[in-house]
Amino acid sequence: MGLSLLALNLRPAIGSVSPVLDDLQQSLALSDSAISLLTTLPVLCLGVFAAVSPALSRRMGTPGALVLGFVLLIAGILLRLDHAVWALFVGTALAGAGLAIGNVLMPAVIKSAFPDRVRLYTGIGTGILSAGAALSAGFAVPLRDATDSWSGSLALWAVPAVIGLVAWLPLLRGSKPAAAAGPAPDQGSLLGDAMAWQVTGYLALRALVYFTALGWLPTILADLGYSNSSSGALLSLAMLVSVPGALFAPILVGRGGTSPMVVAIAVAGAVSLLGLLWVPAAAALWVAVLGVTLGAGHAMALTFIGMRSPNPQTAAQLSGMVQTIGYLAGGIAGPLLLGLLHGATGGWTVSLVLLAAFTLPELVLGLRSGRNRAVRPRRRGETSAAVPAAAPVAAAAAAPKAPALRD
Repeated sequence: MGLSLLALNLRPAIGSVSPVLDDLQQSLALSDSAISLLTTLPVLCLGVFAAVSPALSRRMGTPGALVLGFVLLIAGILLRLDHAVWALFVGTALAGAGLAIGNVLMPAVIKSAFPDRVRLYTGIGTGILSAGAALSAGFAVPLRDATDSWSGSLALWAVPAVIGLVAWLPLLRGSKPAAAAGPAPDQGSLLGDAMAWQVTGYLALRALVYFTALGWLPTILADLGYSNSSSGALLSLAMLVSVPGALFAPILVGRGGTSPMVVAIAVAGAVSLLGLLWVPAAAALWVAVLGVTLGAGHAMALTFIGMRSPNPQTAAQLSGMVQTIGYLAGGIAGPLLLGLLHGATGGWTVSLVLLAAFTLPELVLGLRSGRNRAVRPRRRGETSAAVPAAAPVAAAAAAPKAPALRD
């Protein structure tokens, strides 16, 4: 239950904003640049606060850090009830900080609670995460109409966050922070580990495609001749079909290995992007295929974090590195680059072709990340060496474990 509620709350605070942006902009008289900053702020927070999440986990314990994340998330959501510009931006930043903690620690929770079933529970977790994104996008406008307010629509997503907080509070009793045992030894850095960089690069490129599609897909479809309502419906379709993609990709990897799935995601992603450009009349098909790859690709990135980590502590450390660099590089640079190219060329041809071309390095990094090697933190001066993924597990058996979770 704890994992399910954690995953469910990792997207609604972000996904519920986009459908009511016009109402929000008119209500607060925000400029286009302010709206652009507002939509970029959550991704920026996901990257920045991901860097400190592993340290919070070591100091407070994983349950303690997640409880803090839920508190920040709830405070940020409720602060946006105040119809003030400062409250909107501060609330969004607080919510983004809370989401970053949950994003980083979810792979560590899975590694700790289900060490022998990482792929299965990563699929379940990312499937629920994608479902939360789809639900928040789909219900944003109906909730706005029901509450007669954009702020009411955003604030209602505090309800599942409060339920998540209540579910995690009892786990604090069995949590023993590493800091309680005295100063932690230097665990070393993953910055010198080749496998860690390959996993980071894979998530960065997946984040580039994900956030670019999320931010620009309705505009691209509108420029291709689709109405605003049709463009919004197709975006909802992409989010909806991402759920089975996220759920089943890690499970299928258990049967066929990582390489076929990595290849399928890259090829299908490229075909769907080019299909939008060359056969726009079949946009529903291309958007559906793209949506499946968005869910499956994100699930594979999280799966690699769990599979390449010998223990929960390293999983949290790798997740922090991967998501800090990945979200800052891919999640922010991607949408910005696509927008600049569109402005410079006056169309989407160059942008979509370039986005499709990014699937080639994504494919290479995904295949490299799929090798049976574990990451290993290294202290200064220590050289890199390939370590089989199974080798460090026995050595990590004595490492402190988080309280067992039930799902």
